[in-house]
Amino acid sequence: MLRFFNHYIALPTLLLATIEAALFFLLLVLITALSTDYEGLALWEAPYGVTELIAICAFFLTLLTAIGFYNRDAVFQLGTLLQRSVLFLSIVAFLGVLAWALDDMLPSLRLSSHISLFAMATVLNFVVILTIRVAFISFPKFDVFKRRVLVLGRGDMGNRIVSFLRNEGATTLHEVGYLDVAALTQTPSQDGSGVTFEDLPKFAKKAKADEIVIATREWRGLPVWELLECKMTGVHVTDYLTFWERETGQIDLDEVKPSWLALSDGFRVNRLRKIIKRGFDISVSLSFLFLTLPLMVITALLIKIESAGPVFYRQTRVGLNGRHFEVIKFRSMRSDAEVDGIPKWATDVDPRITRVGQFIRRSRIDEIPQAFNVLLGHMSFVGPRPERPYFVNELEDQLPLYSLRHNVRPGITGWAQVNYPYGASVEDAKQKLAYDLYYVKNGGLFLDLVILTQTVRVVLSGDGAR
Repeated sequence: MLRFFNHYIALPTLLLATIEAALFFLLLVLITALSTDYEGLALWEAPYGVTELIAICAFFLTLLTAIGFYNRDAVFQLGTLLQRSVLFLSIVAFLGVLAWALDDMLPSLRLSSHISLFAMATVLNFVVILTIRVAFISFPKFDVFKRRVLVLGRGDMGNRIVSFLRNEGATTLHEVGYLDVAALTQTPSQDGSGVTFEDLPKFAKKAKADEIVIATREWRGLPVWELLECKMTGVHVTDYLTFWERETGQIDLDEVKPSWLALSDGFRVNRLRKIIKRGFDISVSLSFLFLTLPLMVITALLIKIESAGPVFYRQTRVGLNGRHFEVIKFRSMRSDAEVDGIPKWATDVDPRITRVGQFIRRSRIDEIPQAFNVLLGHMSFVGPRPERPYFVNELEDQLPLYSLRHNVRPGITGWAQVNYPYGASVEDAKQKLAYDLYYVKNGGLFLDLVILTQTVRVVLSGDGAR
């Protein structure tokens, strides 16, 4: 894993994105060169310069990232890859039809000429990408870039890491050993389960381990000098919580302690970062409201036609430093949804939700008016989702670290929203808190851009909507 502006990125994913971006750029250059040298093959009016080619390449890469092509599940899983491919081709086809439709309205932009180049290069490059991905999936033993991990420790923590290494993490990590700390004092056996303190560096070298993960709560019995010797030979030594945070993008709430949060890297807050964050929020919100204005007008009319009541729905939420504010959303439920005054979690099949409400919830259109909350300073565009005071009181009693998410402004979208379905229970809230704490600890402008990009996939696919 590489740490880029506090956010972790898998090395195979970064290399894959770099290769695919380079291939796309070369295809663009080749097709443009053919149009320049051989007029009979030209499908557009003028060749592009380097700046335009880089811009098209960046758009292509951003689109792939937005629909989740570089998520762990799409890099090495054929089923997910094919689903994302259908979504990608649908978006490209829509953009192509839109460009041709606008060509008559805006002839000076020569949109049809631009789309010819983009379409040809996209189709060719997409074939190359699928070939590369299928090759990776078809050869599971292709582990050149996999990090070789030796797990030191038994029990719940050790078992959880081994389970992760053999399942979700199998695409980027490879398990080379699983040792019990207590067994390190025994006589070595043929299977290596009885490695002594002195033999640990040799065992790690023989296994070609890149990293040793300490998966135990008790550190007093650890072979510290031998671990230091391993570290001096280039083997990274990592504690369980750091490994879990890095590989899963979340904090393990069952094992984390306030002392680890206080001493670990992260939670960087300064005035410059606040100014940049606020400027980013205002510019994105204004652009977002301008682009979605026609959609907002249509949504308001549909809500008004279907059911009696106001178009907008105001609800008290808990924001920065625990202060209350009223969030603004399009109304998606009947006006008497909570006539008894008791807040209720939304369910998969909720009779309170209207037909229009069902659609705008699944497409996240109901969240658009919250951009006004961002302009007013109640919210950020990216951050933990604000919760209602009733549920906050309940969750703070059951989840001791829940109040930490109130140290940043809540957001319209967030790290939990792009990684976990809609929360409708205390257990769901716990899972989402694990992601929210990762964001609070490692958040920055780069992670905000990653989340905004990933939100496109969530909106288009309807993941997690209720």
